[in-house]
Amino acid sequence: MKQTYETGVAGEQAAEQYLTAEKGMRCLERRYRNKCGEIDLIMQDGDAVVFVEVKTRRTGDPGLGLQAVDQRKQKRIIRASTLYLMSHQKMNAVIRFDVVEVGPQSILHIPNAFQPVGSMFYR
Repeated sequence: MKQTYETGVAGEQAAEQYLTAEKGMRCLERRYRNKCGEIDLIMQDGDAVVFVEVKTRRTGDPGLGLQAVDQRKQKRIIRASTLYLMSHQKMNAVIRFDVVEVGPQSILHIPNAFQPVGSMFYR
């Protein structure tokens, strides 16, 4: 478990560094938690608040991390992001949900990886 945790933390750090240096984003929160779940990174990209799920892979083909962010995981991230926005008085903010996959040789950034849809906020 410790190695998996450390791998995940290293991946989150690499993703934050990439988004900051290469994409010009600014980090607002790391490993944000509330009663609905955890968001790996919350970034500012211009006017948008970006909720980032980071998937770290030591092996495998690029793109497999995106598949790991299934509908159930998306719902948890969306619920947690809603509480974040409410608690920070940002309910009218432009928001985006990105996935960053950190692999052994590359970083794959998928902007707008998923969108909140209808009842996903409430169920």
